[in-house]
Amino acid sequence: MKVTLDDSDSSSNTSDTSDEEMEEMKAMTATLSQIFKNADTSSDHEESDEEIDPEELCANLLKKSLDLSKENKVLDGKLSFIQTERDEAMIKLQESSNKTMQLEEEISRLLIKINSLELDHEKALDEIKSLNSTLDVTKRDLVLSNNLLDKFNHGSNFISNLLNAAKTANDKKGLGYDAATCSNSPQGTKFVKAKEQHAQKILPKSTSTQASKNIGKAKDVFNEQRRANLLYQYKELQAKARNLSGEISKLTRSTQEGTN
Repeated sequence: MKVTLDDSDSSSNTSDTSDEEMEEMKAMTATLSQIFKNADTSSDHEESDEEIDPEELCANLLKKSLDLSKENKVLDGKLSFIQTERDEAMIKLQESSNKTMQLEEEISRLLIKINSLELDHEKALDEIKSLNSTLDVTKRDLVLSNNLLDKFNHGSNFISNLLNAAKTANDKKGLGYDAATCSNSPQGTKFVKAKEQHAQKILPKSTSTQASKNIGKAKDVFNEQRRANLLYQYKELQAKARNLSGEISKLTRSTQEGTN
């Protein structure tokens, strides 16, 4: 195989090859020139037993140059692929960095919210303690009111029994009554003269009975009013206790939800 380089061949090759092939040819020519120069300089100092065929050398170099060109194209493709992957990795890295910043901001907000919830939890516990104390006081007041109401009912019943046990109008027994003389003669009631130091005006029996009735009515009215007031206070204390129990239950539920 012979390879010759002249003006006619170079002009025809220029019209048939692309710019890339021209660059490869120029590189090959420069390589061959350098090899020939190195061969001339080495022949002056060393003697070779075998003679190197320039045409064969050129053919081998041309083949290697083409192989290197193909390998270079493959490497260029790999380089482009690697650069693409690098760009994608940079984009993903930037996205990851942005997500990390967002997560850090979210963590900061959550920490602030946790601190706020802890403060609310402490306030709720303090309020529950206060409500429990108020509820205990209300329960004690309720017990005292129940005891007072029981005592009042007992006293009212006792007074009613006393009033019901009063003497009737036909009962003649009393001050100035003499059973011996009254049984023999149908005369009226005989009154015994009282001592001067103990003398006092004696009201008629009808007047005394009416006064007792008025006193009894007044006591009944007073007792009814007092009983009504005590019942009203008792109902108010019961309603207050129920409200306090409801508030404590709500605070307990909200505290448990905040803790969860």
